[in-house]
Amino acid sequence: MSAGPVRAGSPLATPRRGSSGPRSDERADAVVVGAGLAGLTAAVRLAGAVGPGRKVLLLEAGSEAGGRARTTDHGGYLLGLGPRALYRTTERQLRALGVRVPGHEPDVAGALALRDGALHPGYAAALPLLRTGLLSARERVSVGRLLALSRPRARMAGTDAAQWLGDRLPTERARQAAFAVLRMSAYVGRSDMIGADALAGHFAEVRKGVRYVDGGWRSVVDALLGRAAALGVVVRTGARAASVEGGSTPYVRLADGRGIRARAVVVAGLSPRAAGALLERPGLAGSAGHPLHTACLDVALSRLPDPRRALVFGVDEPLYLSAFSTTARLAPPGGAVLHLARYDDGTGLGAEQVRARLHAMLDTCQPGWREVLVHERFLPRITTMSALPEARLGGLTGRPGPRAPGHPGVFLAGDWVGPHGLLADAVVLSAVRAAEEAAVRF
Repeated sequence: MSAGPVRAGSPLATPRRGSSGPRSDERADAVVVGAGLAGLTAAVRLAGAVGPGRKVLLLEAGSEAGGRARTTDHGGYLLGLGPRALYRTTERQLRALGVRVPGHEPDVAGALALRDGALHPGYAAALPLLRTGLLSARERVSVGRLLALSRPRARMAGTDAAQWLGDRLPTERARQAAFAVLRMSAYVGRSDMIGADALAGHFAEVRKGVRYVDGGWRSVVDALLGRAAALGVVVRTGARAASVEGGSTPYVRLADGRGIRARAVVVAGLSPRAAGALLERPGLAGSAGHPLHTACLDVALSRLPDPRRALVFGVDEPLYLSAFSTTARLAPPGGAVLHLARYDDGTGLGAEQVRARLHAMLDTCQPGWREVLVHERFLPRITTMSALPEARLGGLTGRPGPRAPGHPGVFLAGDWVGPHGLLADAVVLSAVRAAEEAAVRF
């Protein structure tokens, strides 16, 4: 997914910190470090903001762009890095950048709930909730009210989701049932792990609708790369940044010793620890929440044994199954792609234990799947969120802003930056904000 040849920059002979003498540095108007979803978004927004004739350079340490939004093609079966959905806020921001992504909404009303090893009609939508036998009438009303009215409020800062659910719902069973729906899209295995404002705000976004993307998230990456190319962004893969300095002309030093001077630099999509190391600001990691990990099982089947069980969420265990290919184009005709996940709840299960539980879920939901198995990929610990918006750190409002502390002209973007959104929403919103602030320097 790399772009074409890089345009040459204007060299400036300048001695830099740690060098033994003058050397020729490349020059760009803006540099974006990291070509995942955050970096691609920031580069496209920057190039659009500063206009033609400016050199926006996008650096990627790996061999291709995409980061966690990559998709693997296994004989026509398209596997992402675990289950991923496109939310309305992200979609709107992408459209504003000139990027449109094809996809369709899953049938949430047809979801099933897994409790005590048995499948029950789900309650992820309003009408099924009114009918579910998993809750009493009183519990159904309280859960329905919470799910329908959840949104972030200033007073939630400093309150974790467990306390929020405890204050709003009458029984432990109601709290468990509500959280089973909430965690489907937030990927959090235990309610005390995340700030109430973040979880409530994210579900308010989910209520607007989600889409599974045709072709997987590589469709998003390819569309952004195409838009970047149209705007003249120079994409350079295999270019690892070793350090970033702020100042009137920020400076990026590459691992091979070369340097790049620019008016602005955006450090995009790196974890707080990696960004802190790049900026020599280790305190960034200490001020952010813990990373969130998820165990994922991606399965390609020659056919789907039971199409009626295409979306299942666990109630008493943080499990999830979705046949994405029933909604989006991800498999050859007649074939199926399923994503299963077990959200990290701190129980410390080993990889093989988790895999066995995901296999057991498949046995329950799609009996006979082994006879039609084409390919299976188990990822025991993928990073779902670089840093959780934890209550002890102020939730969403406690996250750092786009300006890198102590580094004028350097800006941050990622799923742990800015006071809005989770997951891809946070990535895209923070990238747009960082690019807009960087463009002010032109």
